[in-house]
Amino acid sequence: MWSLVALITAIAISNAQHGESTHKKPLKLAAMQKVCHLSLEMTKVPAYVANRLQQLGREAAELQQLQQILLTAVLPTDGAVDEEMATLLLLADKLGVETARKIQSAAEKAVLTGGRCGFYAGRVHEFVSVFFQSKTSGSNYCIKGSSDEAEARELDCITDASGASPPLLKSSTSEQPDVAGKYAILKEAGADLVAESTEKDCGLTNHDATDGGYIYAGAATRPIHWGGGLFKTASGAAASAASWQTATAPTIDNSTYQECSKHLAEIVAQLKSAEQADKLLLLLGTDQSTWQDLKIPARSVADKYPEKEITVKGDKLKSIHEAIQKFKQANSEANKAEQAVAAAALSRIALIKTACQLAALLAGNEGCQVTKAEAAKCEDKKQAECGTTKGCEWNKTEEKCKITEKPQKADVTKEDGKTTTNTTASNSFVIKKAPLLLAFLFF
Repeated sequence: MWSLVALITAIAISNAQHGESTHKKPLKLAAMQKVCHLSLEMTKVPAYVANRLQQLGREAAELQQLQQILLTAVLPTDGAVDEEMATLLLLADKLGVETARKIQSAAEKAVLTGGRCGFYAGRVHEFVSVFFQSKTSGSNYCIKGSSDEAEARELDCITDASGASPPLLKSSTSEQPDVAGKYAILKEAGADLVAESTEKDCGLTNHDATDGGYIYAGAATRPIHWGGGLFKTASGAAASAASWQTATAPTIDNSTYQECSKHLAEIVAQLKSAEQADKLLLLLGTDQSTWQDLKIPARSVADKYPEKEITVKGDKLKSIHEAIQKFKQANSEANKAEQAVAAAALSRIALIKTACQLAALLAGNEGCQVTKAEAAKCEDKKQAECGTTKGCEWNKTEEKCKITEKPQKADVTKEDGKTTTNTTASNSFVIKKAPLLLAFLFF
């Protein structure tokens, strides 16, 4: 038969080993729901990044398509381009190049940031999940629900009794994640960050020998951190607002998650669509019924072009849009679309030809001067190969393969019927003077 002393001793040993129920109080549902929202917001970052990269890729392709169609279907066949049309063409080209550069310069950081945000989202979710699973029905638990222990339906980041997370987004989304905003909401939770007042034997919130459930009959050397530092255990006390990182990190950019939040803010700015690109691409759309004037600021297309602001009137944009729609309808089949691309290339060749003539006129030359560029065929050839390639010769001094052919002479016919010699490797062609200034081709 047990003596009273032996019984008291056994109880004392048991309490020392398993911890007295004094500070093992559960966390509040309101606080953990906000933690859920922070985790879920971080999971949106990879999908958002994918959306922005896809969108910019589409914009770059569409700007190129717009430029081709303008050259093919809208540009007059005689090359009579006015300043407004020239500026639209240049602007489409510039924006297309800039958009492609955006993707190239920001893609690496965007993907890495998406991965980092996803990593932290998992850490934060695991915090909620483990605390949610730590319970016995109706008596002991680590998250206080509306009645007793929290149910899966009460936490947005928990889907079942095992604490599983919702399915990851399987497609991209244009919704911009507000990770910083969700952190700020948690910081302002106030009294919700303090543990419940009723003892429920949750040893996960403490790391001391009396209350903690981490080291059997002993205290952990340091606080246990959950969610990558979002919450830390207390010693000899129930959880309080001081247990949360929000007490020492006023914003998410000061927190553990700054690699997600700071880089996300940079990506949002870097991967933003250019306002002028959005306006230009309306020309390719089908739903536009009203058109506003498009203002192109001075020196916004090139360093010195346009010299002053250019306004493309809404009526002209409407007319261009109608021409584009007719062209697209007539070339909807794949083979016709390919022909359209070829036609655009031919149009460009014709414009360059005209520009060549105009450049000669402006410079006071007799005819269009086309420089033959054949040196490339000898470049990078080794000595043995150089000696067997027609028109190439090995330069012993420079130790390089050099071209030896001289440019052919071709005649160019002027307006007065006289001919002038043109240095070119191609057949001669006739160029006539025209009162057209394609300024946009001289940048």
